[in-house]
Amino acid sequence: MNITKIIALSAGLVLAATALSAQGMGPGMGGPMGGRKACGGRWQGQAFGPMARFLNLTEAQQAKAKAITEGHQATLDAKLKAADEAREAQRKAMHDPAASDANVKELHAKAADAMGAVMLEHRAMMREFEAILTLEQKAALEKQRAGCGFGGRKGMGRGSCGGW
Repeated sequence: MNITKIIALSAGLVLAATALSAQGMGPGMGGPMGGRKACGGRWQGQAFGPMARFLNLTEAQQAKAKAITEGHQATLDAKLKAADEAREAQRKAMHDPAASDANVKELHAKAADAMGAVMLEHRAMMREFEAILTLEQKAALEKQRAGCGFGGRKGMGRGSCGGW
């Protein structure tokens, strides 16, 4: 393969990565809660949304789940905002011909770190939620994690719920 083909192939890969990066994170993306709108909508105030229905939570469990969600909401919102800003900075740098490769790489690392913080907050929230479940509910949750989905619906399994 000559240098011209290598350069053309590299440019194509960069363009594809740029297009994907520019799309950002839409519904169903971004981890366990599908991005900020899902966190502020289907999860908040509904005590873990479809998962609560799937696990048949008692009223007391629903109240505890709601308290867990509300307890993490401010921190989660701040971390999601930081992640959005980091991704936007990375996206802008990808399209800026004056941005150096080192700068783009640094911004990518910052975006990854910001998303890591969101992931860890979701994980902490999930651990608190798991603590309120019965043994039967934990077993059902483990079955769902194995890919069965909420209520047997594959479309709500790992892809949109982060493997919960």
